[in-house]
Amino acid sequence: MLSSLKQILAKQKDILVVIPAFCSYYLLTQHLISFELSEGQSMHPTVKDGELVIVQRALYKIQKGDIIIAKSPVRPDYTICKRIVHLEDEIDPNGNKVPKNHVWIEGDNGKVSFDSKFHGPIPINLIQGRVIY
Repeated sequence: MLSSLKQILAKQKDILVVIPAFCSYYLLTQHLISFELSEGQSMHPTVKDGELVIVQRALYKIQKGDIIIAKSPVRPDYTICKRIVHLEDEIDPNGNKVPKNHVWIEGDNGKVSFDSKFHGPIPINLIQGRVIY
């Protein structure tokens, strides 16, 4: 009886170590920093297909020229990686003012990139992080 109680307590100790480790991992990767695998050619040559990038998910300011990851404005189940080309109140390539709380994004490989040239500026709340390599 005593040995089985010791076994139960030993298993609980393992659980008590695993739970905080899992919680720490979740908080780190969802809210601070994560590693993402790129797919596609739209950011070539800056970010190559299959390249692992580091994404800063908190404590950054959106700036022109930043490479960001965001939810696709057309397919919300997709995550996209693009460069911020114009900020709010700037004039986009079509001669229109980028609306408040929006950014104009483009891929570095314009020939294959599906970006703001097709769907217009995206709301900044779709941005999930900034690529820091």
